[in-house]
Amino acid sequence: VEVASWWEDGGKVHRSWVVGGKKYGGGDFENKRYLSDNGNMLVCESTFHPSEEGREKATVTWRFLREGAIYGDAGFDFPNIFDVLKKEKESVDSSKEEIPESGLVVGDIMDSVASSEEADGLMSREDVISDSIEEAIERGSWVPPSGDHWAISAPEVDLSGKWKLIITEQFKEDYDEFLKALGQPLIVRGAALLIVGNTREETKQRDGGREVYIKGINAKGVWERTLKSSGSDFDTTMTPNADGSYDHTPVKILTADSEKVDATSWWENDGTVHVSWTQGVNRYGGGSFESRRYLENNGDIYVCESIFRRDNKADGPDPSLKWKFLREGATFYVGSSK
Repeated sequence: VEVASWWEDGGKVHRSWVVGGKKYGGGDFENKRYLSDNGNMLVCESTFHPSEEGREKATVTWRFLREGAIYGDAGFDFPNIFDVLKKEKESVDSSKEEIPESGLVVGDIMDSVASSEEADGLMSREDVISDSIEEAIERGSWVPPSGDHWAISAPEVDLSGKWKLIITEQFKEDYDEFLKALGQPLIVRGAALLIVGNTREETKQRDGGREVYIKGINAKGVWERTLKSSGSDFDTTMTPNADGSYDHTPVKILTADSEKVDATSWWENDGTVHVSWTQGVNRYGGGSFESRRYLENNGDIYVCESIFRRDNKADGPDPSLKWKFLREGATFYVGSSK
Protein backbone atom coordinates (compact mmCIF):
# COMPACT_ATOMS: atom_id res chain seq x y z
CA VAL A 1 0.00 0.00 0.00
CA GLU A 2 0.92 3.65 -0.18
CA VAL A 3 0.59 6.15 2.67
CA ALA A 4 0.19 9.91 2.50
CA SER A 5 0.12 12.05 5.64
CA TRP A 6 0.11 15.71 6.72
CA TRP A 7 -0.87 18.02 9.61
CA GLU A 8 -3.99 20.20 9.78
CA ASP A 9 -5.68 22.61 12.21
CA GLY A 10 -2.56 24.58 12.95
CA GLY A 11 -0.44 21.46 13.32
CA LYS A 12 -2.65 19.89 15.98
CA VAL A 13 -4.32 17.14 13.93
CA HIS A 14 -2.37 14.47 12.02
CA ARG A 15 -4.12 13.13 8.90
CA SER A 16 -3.11 10.03 6.95
CA TRP A 17 -4.49 7.98 4.05
CA VAL A 18 -3.55 4.34 3.49
CA VAL A 19 -4.29 3.75 -0.19
CA GLY A 20 -4.64 0.50 -2.16
CA GLY A 21 -5.61 -1.99 0.54
CA LYS A 22 -7.01 -5.30 -0.72
CA LYS A 23 -8.69 -6.56 2.46
CA TYR A 24 -12.33 -5.94 3.35
CA GLY A 25 -13.22 -5.95 -0.35
CA GLY A 26 -10.63 -3.29 -1.15
CA GLY A 27 -10.50 0.34 -0.15
CA ASP A 28 -8.61 3.15 1.59
CA PHE A 29 -8.20 3.95 5.28
CA GLU A 30 -8.40 7.58 6.40
CA ASN A 31 -7.04 8.30 9.90
CA LYS A 32 -7.26 11.47 11.97
CA ARG A 33 -5.13 11.58 15.14
CA TYR A 34 -5.01 14.21 17.89
CA LEU A 35 -4.63 14.63 21.65
CA SER A 36 -7.23 15.44 24.32
CA ASP A 37 -7.29 15.68 28.12
CA ASN A 38 -4.12 17.80 28.24
CA GLY A 39 -2.20 15.23 26.26
CA ASN A 40 -3.22 12.20 28.32
CA MET A 41 -5.61 10.84 25.68
CA LEU A 42 -4.72 9.92 22.08
CA VAL A 43 -7.74 9.90 19.77
CA CYS A 44 -7.78 8.21 16.38
CA GLU A 45 -10.80 8.64 14.10
CA SER A 46 -10.56 5.89 11.48
CA THR A 47 -12.72 5.73 8.35
CA PHE A 48 -12.68 2.95 5.74
CA HIS A 49 -13.60 4.11 2.23
CA PRO A 50 -14.54 1.01 0.17
CA SER A 51 -13.56 0.87 -3.49
CA GLU A 52 -16.79 -0.81 -4.52
CA GLU A 53 -19.52 1.61 -5.46
CA GLY A 54 -22.67 1.48 -3.37
CA ARG A 55 -20.94 0.30 -0.19
CA GLU A 56 -21.16 2.60 2.79
CA LYS A 57 -18.00 3.77 4.50
CA ALA A 58 -17.31 2.56 8.07
CA THR A 59 -16.11 4.83 10.87
CA VAL A 60 -14.83 4.15 14.38
CA THR A 61 -13.20 6.38 17.02
CA TRP A 62 -10.42 4.88 19.15
CA ARG A 63 -9.22 6.44 22.40
CA PHE A 64 -5.95 5.48 24.14
CA LEU A 65 -4.89 6.45 27.65
CA ARG A 66 -1.26 7.45 28.21
CA GLU A 67 0.58 5.00 30.51
CA GLY A 68 0.56 6.30 34.10
CA ALA A 69 -2.35 8.68 33.49
CA ILE A 70 -5.79 8.30 35.10
CA TYR A 71 -9.00 9.05 33.28
CA GLY A 72 -12.15 10.17 35.12
CA ASP A 73 -15.46 11.84 34.50
CA ALA A 74 -16.82 14.75 36.55
CA GLY A 75 -20.31 13.30 36.40
CA PHE A 76 -19.60 10.96 39.34
CA ASP A 77 -19.35 11.95 42.98
CA PHE A 78 -16.03 10.45 43.98
CA PRO A 79 -12.49 9.17 45.97
CA ASN A 80 -8.07 8.21 51.73
CA ILE A 81 -5.29 6.23 51.24
CA PHE A 82 -3.74 8.03 54.18
CA ASP A 83 -5.85 8.84 57.21
CA VAL A 84 -3.14 11.40 58.06
CA LEU A 85 -1.78 13.69 55.35
CA LYS A 86 1.78 14.90 54.87
CA LYS A 87 2.98 18.31 53.67
CA GLU A 88 4.62 18.93 50.32
CA LYS A 89 6.44 21.98 48.95
CA GLU A 90 5.48 22.27 45.29
CA SER A 91 2.80 24.13 43.36
CA VAL A 92 0.52 22.98 40.56
CA ASP A 93 -1.53 24.33 37.71
CA SER A 94 -4.88 22.67 38.41
CA SER A 95 -6.59 23.86 35.24
CA LYS A 96 -7.99 21.02 33.10
CA GLU A 97 -9.79 21.03 29.80
CA GLU A 98 -13.11 19.27 29.66
CA ILE A 99 -13.11 15.67 28.45
CA PRO A 100 -15.87 14.73 26.02
CA GLU A 101 -18.29 12.11 27.27
CA SER A 102 -17.24 8.62 26.36
CA GLY A 103 -18.45 5.07 26.64
CA LEU A 104 -15.05 3.60 27.45
CA VAL A 105 -14.37 1.02 30.08
CA VAL A 106 -11.29 2.01 32.07
CA GLY A 107 -9.13 -0.57 33.81
CA ASP A 108 -5.65 -1.94 33.19
CA ILE A 109 -6.48 -1.67 29.48
CA MET A 110 -9.22 0.02 27.48
CA ASP A 111 -10.37 -2.47 24.87
CA SER A 112 -14.13 -2.72 25.21
CA VAL A 113 -17.28 -0.65 25.23
CA ALA A 114 -20.18 -0.64 27.68
CA SER A 115 -23.65 0.69 27.02
CA SER A 116 -25.46 3.03 29.37
CA GLU A 117 -27.92 0.24 30.16
CA GLU A 118 -25.05 -2.05 31.20
CA ALA A 119 -23.70 0.68 33.46
CA ASP A 120 -27.01 1.38 35.23
CA GLY A 121 -26.80 0.64 38.92
CA LEU A 122 -23.03 0.11 38.79
CA MET A 123 -22.37 2.07 41.95
CA SER A 124 -25.09 0.50 44.09
CA ARG A 125 -23.69 -0.17 47.56
CA GLU A 126 -26.26 -2.91 48.16
CA ASP A 127 -24.30 -5.17 45.80
CA VAL A 128 -21.78 -5.94 48.53
CA ILE A 129 -24.34 -7.67 50.75
CA SER A 130 -24.55 -11.02 49.03
CA ASP A 131 -27.72 -13.07 49.02
CA SER A 132 -25.59 -15.99 50.19
CA ILE A 133 -25.17 -14.28 53.57
CA GLU A 134 -28.91 -14.28 54.15
CA GLU A 135 -29.15 -17.83 52.81
CA ALA A 136 -26.40 -18.99 55.17
CA ILE A 137 -28.21 -17.46 58.13
CA GLU A 138 -31.48 -19.12 57.09
CA ARG A 139 -29.74 -22.52 56.81
CA GLY A 140 -28.21 -22.06 60.24
CA SER A 141 -24.68 -22.55 58.87
CA TRP A 142 -23.59 -19.15 60.16
CA VAL A 143 -24.96 -17.38 63.22
CA PRO A 144 -24.23 -13.63 63.30
CA PRO A 145 -22.86 -12.12 66.54
CA SER A 146 -25.12 -10.08 68.80
CA GLY A 147 -24.98 -6.31 69.09
CA ASP A 148 -24.03 -3.58 66.63
CA HIS A 149 -20.21 -3.64 66.91
CA TRP A 150 -18.66 -6.90 65.71
CA ALA A 151 -15.11 -8.21 65.83
CA ILE A 152 -15.71 -10.17 62.61
CA SER A 153 -17.04 -9.43 59.16
CA ALA A 154 -19.96 -11.05 57.39
CA PRO A 155 -18.76 -14.32 55.76
CA GLU A 156 -18.91 -13.05 52.17
CA VAL A 157 -17.20 -9.69 52.86
CA ASP A 158 -13.46 -9.53 52.19
CA LEU A 159 -11.65 -6.20 51.83
CA SER A 160 -8.50 -7.94 50.54
CA GLY A 161 -7.13 -6.68 47.24
CA LYS A 162 -4.85 -4.36 45.32
CA TRP A 163 -6.48 -1.04 44.51
CA LYS A 164 -5.97 2.03 42.32
CA LEU A 165 -7.40 5.40 43.32
CA ILE A 166 -10.24 6.67 41.10
CA ILE A 167 -9.59 10.31 40.15
CA THR A 168 -12.29 12.70 38.93
CA GLU A 169 -12.55 16.47 38.73
CA GLN A 170 -15.10 16.37 41.57
CA PHE A 171 -12.73 14.33 43.73
CA LYS A 172 -9.90 16.78 43.12
CA GLU A 173 -12.14 19.65 44.21
CA ASP A 174 -13.23 17.72 47.32
CA TYR A 175 -9.64 16.75 48.10
CA ASP A 176 -8.50 20.36 47.88
CA GLU A 177 -11.31 21.45 50.22
CA PHE A 178 -10.40 18.65 52.63
CA LEU A 179 -6.77 19.78 52.78
CA LYS A 180 -7.83 23.39 53.15
CA ALA A 181 -10.06 22.49 56.10
CA LEU A 182 -7.07 20.73 57.68
CA GLY A 183 -5.17 24.02 57.51
CA GLN A 184 -2.90 23.22 54.56
CA PRO A 185 -1.66 26.23 52.53
CA LEU A 186 -2.14 26.58 48.79
CA ILE A 187 1.39 25.44 47.92
CA VAL A 188 0.96 22.23 49.91
CA ARG A 189 -2.47 21.52 48.41
CA GLY A 190 -1.10 22.08 44.91
CA ALA A 191 1.70 19.58 45.47
CA ALA A 192 -0.71 17.04 46.96
CA LEU A 193 -2.97 17.29 43.91
CA LEU A 194 0.04 16.62 41.70
CA ILE A 195 0.90 13.30 43.33
CA VAL A 196 -2.47 11.97 44.49
CA GLY A 197 -3.07 10.27 41.14
CA ASN A 198 -0.29 7.78 41.95
CA THR A 199 -2.08 6.56 45.07
CA ARG A 200 -2.43 2.80 45.47
CA GLU A 201 -3.55 0.64 48.38
CA GLU A 202 -3.10 -3.03 49.21
CA THR A 203 -5.37 -4.65 51.80
CA LYS A 204 -5.35 -8.09 53.41
CA GLN A 205 -8.25 -9.23 55.58
CA ARG A 206 -7.37 -12.03 57.99
CA ASP A 207 -8.98 -14.25 60.62
CA GLY A 208 -12.55 -13.59 59.57
CA GLY A 209 -12.04 -9.82 59.58
CA ARG A 210 -10.46 -9.64 63.04
CA GLU A 211 -7.37 -8.15 61.39
CA VAL A 212 -7.13 -5.82 58.39
CA TYR A 213 -3.66 -5.04 57.05
CA ILE A 214 -3.41 -1.86 54.95
CA LYS A 215 -0.44 -0.74 52.88
CA GLY A 216 -0.75 2.70 51.34
CA ILE A 217 1.54 3.58 48.43
CA ASN A 218 2.06 6.91 46.72
CA ALA A 219 4.88 9.14 45.45
CA LYS A 220 6.00 9.88 49.01
CA GLY A 221 6.53 6.27 50.02
CA VAL A 222 4.79 3.40 51.80
CA TRP A 223 2.67 3.43 54.97
CA GLU A 224 1.75 0.10 56.58
CA ARG A 225 -0.49 -0.66 59.56
CA THR A 226 -2.60 -3.52 60.90
CA LEU A 227 -5.99 -2.78 62.45
CA LYS A 228 -7.28 -5.33 64.98
CA SER A 229 -11.03 -5.42 65.50
CA SER A 230 -12.76 -5.92 68.85
CA GLY A 231 -16.44 -6.34 69.56
CA SER A 232 -19.06 -9.07 69.58
CA ASP A 233 -17.80 -12.44 68.40
CA PHE A 234 -19.28 -15.94 68.20
CA ASP A 235 -18.86 -16.52 71.94
CA THR A 236 -18.88 -12.95 73.32
CA THR A 237 -21.19 -9.93 73.12
CA MET A 238 -20.08 -6.30 73.40
CA THR A 239 -22.74 -3.97 74.76
CA PRO A 240 -22.57 -0.18 74.85
CA ASN A 241 -21.93 1.84 78.01
CA ALA A 242 -24.62 4.02 79.52
CA ASP A 243 -23.46 6.98 77.39
CA GLY A 244 -23.58 4.91 74.20
CA SER A 245 -19.81 4.48 73.92
CA TYR A 246 -17.99 1.16 73.56
CA ASP A 247 -14.83 -0.14 75.23
CA HIS A 248 -12.91 -1.34 72.20
CA THR A 249 -9.38 -2.65 72.58
CA PRO A 250 -6.79 -0.18 71.24
CA VAL A 251 -3.60 -1.11 69.39
CA LYS A 252 -0.59 1.13 68.76
CA ILE A 253 0.09 2.20 65.17
CA LEU A 254 2.19 4.85 63.45
CA THR A 255 0.48 7.47 61.31
CA ALA A 256 1.87 8.63 57.96
CA ASP A 257 3.45 11.49 59.93
CA SER A 258 5.17 8.97 62.27
CA GLU A 259 2.95 9.86 65.22
CA LYS A 260 2.33 6.95 67.60
CA VAL A 261 -1.41 6.77 68.23
CA ASP A 262 -4.09 4.40 69.50
CA ALA A 263 -6.28 2.72 66.92
CA THR A 264 -9.56 0.93 67.61
CA SER A 265 -11.67 -0.85 65.01
CA TRP A 266 -14.80 -2.95 64.59
CA TRP A 267 -17.44 -3.96 62.03
CA GLU A 268 -20.86 -2.37 61.65
CA ASN A 269 -23.90 -2.81 59.39
CA ASP A 270 -24.08 -6.58 59.97
CA GLY A 271 -20.39 -7.02 59.29
CA THR A 272 -20.23 -5.17 55.95
CA VAL A 273 -18.58 -1.89 57.04
CA HIS A 274 -15.18 -1.76 58.77
CA VAL A 275 -14.83 1.23 61.13
CA SER A 276 -11.57 2.47 62.65
CA TRP A 277 -10.56 5.39 64.85
CA THR A 278 -7.00 6.70 65.20
CA GLN A 279 -6.97 8.72 68.41
CA GLY A 280 -4.41 11.15 69.78
CA VAL A 281 -3.41 12.85 66.53
CA ASN A 282 -1.54 16.09 67.36
CA ARG A 283 -1.40 17.55 63.86
CA TYR A 284 -4.13 19.64 62.24
CA GLY A 285 -5.02 21.18 65.61
CA GLY A 286 -5.45 17.80 67.31
CA GLY A 287 -8.16 15.20 66.94
CA SER A 288 -8.99 11.71 65.72
CA PHE A 289 -9.44 10.20 62.26
CA GLU A 290 -12.52 8.08 61.71
CA SER A 291 -12.46 5.77 58.68
CA ARG A 292 -15.29 3.66 57.28
CA ARG A 293 -14.31 1.05 54.68
CA TYR A 294 -16.62 -1.06 52.55
CA LEU A 295 -17.06 -2.51 49.05
CA GLU A 296 -19.29 -1.51 46.15
CA ASN A 297 -19.93 -2.78 42.62
CA ASN A 298 -19.78 -6.48 43.54
CA GLY A 299 -16.45 -5.97 45.29
CA ASP A 300 -14.65 -4.12 42.48
CA ILE A 301 -14.86 -0.73 44.19
CA TYR A 302 -13.26 -0.21 47.62
CA VAL A 303 -14.50 2.89 49.50
CA CYS A 304 -12.90 4.69 52.43
CA GLU A 305 -14.83 7.53 54.04
CA SER A 306 -12.42 9.60 56.14
CA ILE A 307 -13.49 12.16 58.75
CA PHE A 308 -11.19 14.20 61.00
CA ARG A 309 -12.93 14.63 64.36
CA ARG A 310 -11.54 17.85 65.83
CA ASP A 311 -10.73 18.09 69.53
CA ASN A 312 -11.58 21.79 69.41
CA LYS A 313 -15.01 22.19 67.82
CA ALA A 314 -14.44 25.93 67.66
CA ASP A 315 -12.01 25.27 64.79
CA GLY A 316 -14.97 24.56 62.52
CA PRO A 317 -16.82 21.57 61.07
CA ASP A 318 -15.06 18.20 60.94
CA PRO A 319 -13.37 17.82 57.50
CA SER A 320 -14.39 14.72 55.54
CA LEU A 321 -13.52 13.07 52.23
CA LYS A 322 -14.65 9.95 50.38
CA TRP A 323 -11.95 7.98 48.56
CA LYS A 324 -12.81 5.28 46.00
CA PHE A 325 -10.43 2.68 44.63
CA LEU A 326 -10.77 0.33 41.66
CA ARG A 327 -9.62 -3.27 42.08
CA GLU A 328 -6.60 -4.04 39.89
CA GLY A 329 -7.73 -5.93 36.81
CA ALA A 330 -11.34 -4.73 37.12
CA THR A 331 -13.01 -2.40 34.63
CA PHE A 332 -15.05 0.68 35.44
CA TYR A 333 -17.55 2.52 33.25
CA VAL A 334 -16.87 6.26 33.06
CA GLY A 335 -19.33 7.39 30.36
CA SER A 336 -22.48 9.36 31.05
CA SER A 337 -25.92 7.92 30.38
CA LYS A 338 -27.37 11.38 29.93
